[in-house]
Amino acid sequence: MDEIIINKLIKMEEYLGELEKFKPKSYKKYENDQLTRYAVERLVQLIIDLALDVNNTLIKKSDKYPAQDYFSSFLELIDLRILPEEFAREIAPSTGIRNRLVHEYEKINDKIVYLNLDKIIKYYLDYIKYVNKNL
Repeated sequence: MDEIIINKLIKMEEYLGELEKFKPKSYKKYENDQLTRYAVERLVQLIIDLALDVNNTLIKKSDKYPAQDYFSSFLELIDLRILPEEFAREIAPSTGIRNRLVHEYEKINDKIVYLNLDKIIKYYLDYIKYVNKNL
């Protein structure tokens, strides 16, 4: 199982690098480039989906019941001593952005996505470090 997790973390790191390259310097450029917006949105979704897969694999590995939802899958990693509580509570809400992108619950607010890109990149780079430390 560790090999599966490691491969997902490697892929996540690749996607984070691509996201950093695609992120325009200004919101105006982001707003006016539909292709870039679509690429950024897809990369964000893929990054978060990989983390959710890793979370569920780690939970399964510990013989616990699966998390009730995506948000709580991050909180489950607190009990497993993989993520510090404060960090898990900060990263868990990113699942809301993922759900909006995937299910299009409402019109995607480009400004919210753009303004959260640096935070997403930082959170998921930290996430990789925490999970790697515990393998």
